[in-house]
Amino acid sequence: MKNISKYLIVFFFCLLFFLGYVLGRFSYLPVGQNSTGSLKDSVVPVAQQFGEISSETNSETNSETNKEINIEKIFYMSRLKEKDGIESLKQNAEKIDILAPQFYEVSEKLVLTGGLGAELKDIIIQKNLKIMPLVANAGFKQNIIHDLLVSPVAQEAVIKGLISLAEKNDYIGWQFDFENISYLDRDLYSAFVEKTAKSFKENGLILSVAAVTRSVDYEDTDAFKNWAGVFDYARISRVVDFISLMTYDDPNSVGPVASLPFINKVLNYVKDKIPPEKLSFGIPLYYWGWSTDPVKKITASGTYQRLSDIKSNFLHDLGFDEALGASWMTYSWQNKQYILWFQDKQGFGNKLDIIKQNNFRGFSAWVLGVEDPEIWSVLSSTH
Repeated sequence: MKNISKYLIVFFFCLLFFLGYVLGRFSYLPVGQNSTGSLKDSVVPVAQQFGEISSETNSETNSETNKEINIEKIFYMSRLKEKDGIESLKQNAEKIDILAPQFYEVSEKLVLTGGLGAELKDIIIQKNLKIMPLVANAGFKQNIIHDLLVSPVAQEAVIKGLISLAEKNDYIGWQFDFENISYLDRDLYSAFVEKTAKSFKENGLILSVAAVTRSVDYEDTDAFKNWAGVFDYARISRVVDFISLMTYDDPNSVGPVASLPFINKVLNYVKDKIPPEKLSFGIPLYYWGWSTDPVKKITASGTYQRLSDIKSNFLHDLGFDEALGASWMTYSWQNKQYILWFQDKQGFGNKLDIIKQNNFRGFSAWVLGVEDPEIWSVLSSTH
């Protein structure tokens, strides 16, 4: 009897050990993670279904992905940051696939204005860069774009002007950056895009569209009615070469420019509207700054140089919010507390993971001259 009891005890402990092994080996992984804690396999490709995106990465997985996937890297330039943008361009041109200067506009008189400066032209020639300028409604004035959309004659003149400028300056094409458009002009805008795309294809030019994001079909907000609601993503994507989706400037954020929850909502909304090969993922390079009491945005387009200056002159704390996928810095001045949400190497790398996991065309980054210099080291390993 004692021997039987002894064998039963041994059998019992062996059974516990075996069950523990099985449960440990095959237990479910946390949402958004795999066994390496990386993004790999945690994001379902867009061609199937967008998954919830995690901010966690794994250097070994990233290294493998970088070797397998080549993404199109578009960097914007603006007149406001032209000097800083040129300096960055001189140092990093070899890591840029397409330069997209926002230097052309349609004026109140519905005619094209603008052009590139001599220094920028020289660098473009020296670096043999592909150029796809943006054309916008001057000052993003709504009356200008509306007047253009209701005037077939003005549209034809603008389209011919864009083709002529592209041929004269060896541009590869154009990106429409018409913004602050009434959602009531949705069909008019789509028809204008279709008309332009047809003429561009006949002349060997590409057409892309910068599109403000949304995650609903309709809502009674200014963000929808005057900014995002005009874009018929599905209709536009059928005729353009690609859409630069502005996955930033979350209108409801009191923190980061582009948090992971915001990005997830947007991507889940457009997953059946924009093919992945036509989606250029928008990345903001600037920061947003807030006072904490009361919560109020104090900086809407902060540069990394300015952030570095604050870091050097104020006591501060730094961190990375895994849930939001963004870096932050807090500091105080004159008895007031402030927090900056910024794009650094880590956040930039996480966004590259989103692009690779979903087989997107690439990214469109706003804007050269404000970025964390360390992002270029990330791109060195992805080219």
